[in-house]
Order: sequence, then C-alpha cells, then structure tokens
Amino acid sequence: MAVGTQKYDHFLILGTSGAGVTTALDIYSDFGFLTVAGVDPEQLHNTIVPLTAGEAPVAFSLRLRPETDNAAVVQAITALKQNLPALKILALDAPEDILVQRYMQSGKKHPFENAVNTGLQVAIAAEKKLFGPIKDLKDYSIDTSTTTAVELRHKIARVLGLPIDNQEFTIYINTFGFKYGAPQDAEFIFDMRFMTNPFYDESLRPLTGKDKPVRDFIFNLDHARSFFDKWADLVAEMLPLYQAQGKTRLTLAVGCTGGKHRSVCMGEELAAYLKKHHPAYHIIISHREMLRWGKLAATEAACSVGDVSA
Repeated sequence: MAVGTQKYDHFLILGTSGAGVTTALDIYSDFGFLTVAGVDPEQLHNTIVPLTAGEAPVAFSLRLRPETDNAAVVQAITALKQNLPALKILALDAPEDILVQRYMQSGKKHPFENAVNTGLQVAIAAEKKLFGPIKDLKDYSIDTSTTTAVELRHKIARVLGLPIDNQEFTIYINTFGFKYGAPQDAEFIFDMRFMTNPFYDESLRPLTGKDKPVRDFIFNLDHARSFFDKWADLVAEMLPLYQAQGKTRLTLAVGCTGGKHRSVCMGEELAAYLKKHHPAYHIIISHREMLRWGKLAATEAACSVGDVSA
C-alpha cells in the first residue's frame, strides 16, 4: 500500500530513542514517502526544503544530542512549518520504564549514555526531558508502549487517511485467580466472584470450570446465563471497534478467587461463543492457575470459612 502520486503532507517524526522512530520511518517509506533519518536541527531548512520539491512527500526525524538547545530546535521547527504549511508532526512516546526495558532486552547502548557519563535510566530521562518542549509542537501522537509494528503501521495509515490492510485479530482470554495477583498485561479484567462459588460443593471442589458438572452448576444460577449473554454481546461489540483503531490483538482476563471454577467456566464459554459466532477472530484461551489445580484440591479441602478458593 503506497501513496502513489497523490500529494500527502510531509511529516516530521519525533520520539526519544527506543520509542519506534526508525520503525515509523520504514512504514512511511513503504507508503511511498522519501525518508531521511537523523537530520541535524541546524540544517533542518537546508536539508528538508529542497527535498519537498520532488513528487514524493518527505518524512524525516531529528538527531538530538545532550548539549542540544531545545528552545533552538523549537524555533527551527516553527520556522520550517512557516515555510512548509503542509508539514505535520507525529510524536511517538513510551514511558521511561518501557524504554529501559527495550534497551535492556536489545543489549544496545543508549546514545546519551556516553555523553551524560551515567547509566541507562538517567540517559533515557535526560533525553525525554530534552524532547519535552519539542514534542509539544505535535499534530499527532502515538503511545508505542503496547503497540506492535503492525499496529503502528495501522495507526500511521489512519493518520494518513489510507485504508488499513486486513490483519488477523487475535483475542487472548486468560483466566486467573485474584488470590495470586491480577495480571498486568490485559486490556480488560472481568471479575466473576459475584457468582456462587462451586468450591463449597464438596462434589465439585476437585473439578474445574472445564468439567460439565461445574458448568451446569454455574449456569443453573439465575443470574449466570443473563450475565453471560450481556457480557458476550458487549465483548463482541467492542472487538471491531478496537480492530478499527489498528489493534491486532486484545487480552481479556477473567478472574475468580482461585482461578479454578468460575473464571475457567466463563472464560471457556466466552471463547466458545466467539469461535462460533465470530469465526474471523483468532481466539486463544489459557488458564494461568492450571498448574495449581491439583494442589488446590489437596491443600484447600480444609478451608471452610470465607471465599477462599476458585
């Protein structure tokens, strides 16, 4: 998918190291832009203006150093926008902890580390501080902290008004037990602890939400089927809206106390519903506490007070 001969705005891509600027420039190049990486702010006008005389729109990034005067950079960008009214600014950003994690995983050295003669975290903080006033000039912004390269491509396409390529949309349904901590990587967390707990039926206690007797117990509750129908409709209505935003995956966490009965039953039911009624989505279900299920049957049998199990 390229922009062809249609005239699009020129773009300045702003972002700290590790925020995805290089990936974004590659995407703009795929869309037919002439791309230039790491332009010196002092040479901004002389480098970019001549390039805009060509047929292809231009997308470029800046190269900033620790000693860069951000006020001078703001002035240079402002002057360039006066000369190029079609220039737009896209700012990419991610929290400092995400940037630290990315550099730790890549093994690369942050460009500010040598200059500031300190560690990675301080270098990242210094660069973000430098970029702060510059990013205030943005026309568009994208938080890349949970954005894959495919999702970034979709979001940039939306900025440009281009059609989004059809991509497989994956729904992760993860069940868990609140007593072991809520997951940190889910867009939505649904709590099933309002339902009567099968744990207190001794014949059901050793079973899980994957077993028919537990499922029958839960769906014989007056409120269970009514809740599920509304819940499934809500989830189904949300999914295409998230997909339209460029998302290629969505994680739904379904919890109960121990992650063995209620959450497992409802998670399995939701997965089955989506597979049947929305086959275009790729559904993956997992049960975080599965390895605990055998231990729970042995160690929790003596518990009889309070909602202490699945």
